[in-house]
Amino acid sequence: MTTDIKKSQKPKKTWWRHALEILTLVSIFFAVMLWQERHLLSNDGHQKAPEQVLVGLDENTHALPINNQKQLLYFFAPWCTVCDISIGNIELQKSALLNKGYQVRYIALDWKSQQEVQAFVDENDLTFPVLMGTKETMQQYSIKGFPTYYLIDDNGVITAGSQGYSTSLGVWIRSLGQ
Repeated sequence: MTTDIKKSQKPKKTWWRHALEILTLVSIFFAVMLWQERHLLSNDGHQKAPEQVLVGLDENTHALPINNQKQLLYFFAPWCTVCDISIGNIELQKSALLNKGYQVRYIALDWKSQQEVQAFVDENDLTFPVLMGTKETMQQYSIKGFPTYYLIDDNGVITAGSQGYSTSLGVWIRSLGQ
């Protein structure tokens, strides 16, 4: 009879152990995410997005931020493996982002040639405009790692930002704030 009691108690200990492990992993994940994003421009509702005029792969000039327009600016490097994996999640949210009134711009940084950027665009079937960023762009937008993205409201104020891999769900959830 004592062995039956021990068996019935063991699953409770295992359940708590698994819950503690999951809680620890989630805590570590959020701590790493906060540490990674510590240098991003503020999203407290007061920080205006820096103004830039960049040339796109389409050879036209594009102003950032776009006046009176919500936007998602996704900064990537064509050599970045995480960018290669993550950028498709922006494309997956295309309909949702457009329905919420967002204009999406991809900004290539740390590139060697326009052909390198074009190859990245072709490989990932990107549908939003791709702009050729500069070192000044990196500095003004405080880009310290790739990928990084910012959500900007129609007043040009940064409302959210993230660095590193972002899931499709994560992009969608952050876009709800506007």
